[in-house]
Amino acid sequence: MKTLLTIFTPTYNRAYLLPQLYKSLLGQTNQSSVEWLIVDDGSVDDTEELVKQWEKEGAIKINYIKTPNGGKQRAINEGVLQAKGELFFIVDSDDFLTTDAVEKIHTIWQYCKGQQFGGLLLRKILNGEVLGKPFPYYEFKANSLEVAYKYGVKQDKAEIFVTEKLKEFPFPVAKDEKFVPEAYIWNRLTKKYPLWCVDEAIYCCEYLPDGYSHNLKKNFKENPKGFAMYYKDVLRYKEVPVKEKAKALIRYFQMQYYRLCKRKN
Repeated sequence: MKTLLTIFTPTYNRAYLLPQLYKSLLGQTNQSSVEWLIVDDGSVDDTEELVKQWEKEGAIKINYIKTPNGGKQRAINEGVLQAKGELFFIVDSDDFLTTDAVEKIHTIWQYCKGQQFGGLLLRKILNGEVLGKPFPYYEFKANSLEVAYKYGVKQDKAEIFVTEKLKEFPFPVAKDEKFVPEAYIWNRLTKKYPLWCVDEAIYCCEYLPDGYSHNLKKNFKENPKGFAMYYKDVLRYKEVPVKEKAKALIRYFQMQYYRLCKRKN
C-alpha cells in the first residue's frame, strides 16, 4: 500500500517526551498508509534504545535514522529525502496529535488532492484551547504570508506539505550554525504552491523551557547567519506591511552584530 503520510519527528535528547507522541500515534483512528520517521539529531540519552523497542513491538511503521548533531534544518533535509509519504508532517518531539488527526488529514487530502497546492494548514491546540485566531473561512487557499498579514492568523499552525513540493526547497545550512527559521522555507514554498487552509485542530503543542521558543536570544547569538537570511528575505515580500519590514530590518542588523561578535570569539 502506498504511504500517504510521513509523520516526521526531529529529536535531540527527548527520550522523556517521545512516549507521549508515540501513544498518540497508536491511538489514531486511521493508521493505514502512515509511517513515523524519526531523525535522531545525535542524542546521547536513551532515545535510540526506546525507539528500537517500539520498532520490535511493530504496532506502527517506524523508520529511525540517527545522524550527527547538526540542528533541525539538517534533520528536516534528511527527513524529506528519506520520506516515503505523499505528505510530510513535522510533529516535534514535545507535541502530540489528536486521535482523529490522521483521519482528518486523509479526508482533506482525498477532497482536494487534484488541485495545485503545496500543503495543508490546520490549527493547533494548547492546554485544551484552540491556539490563536480562527481562520476567516472554514477552507481557503493562501500562502503563509497572506495567512499571517492579510488574515491576521499568526500563531503556530500544523503544516503538512506535499513531499515532492518540499523537496524543491531544501533548508540552507551554514557550517558553524544549526538553525534557520522554518518560515524562511515555508514562505518561499507557499509563494509558489499555496497552502490549503482548513479550520480544524489536530495538533497538541507544548512550549517547554528547553525548546526554541523559550531560548530565542540564545538562538540569535548562536545562529546569526540563519536568522539574517530569514529577516533579509522578509523584506522582499509585498504581503509584509511596512511596519513589519522595519522590524525585520532592525533584526537583520542585530544579526550582523551577533555575527561580528561570534567571529571575534
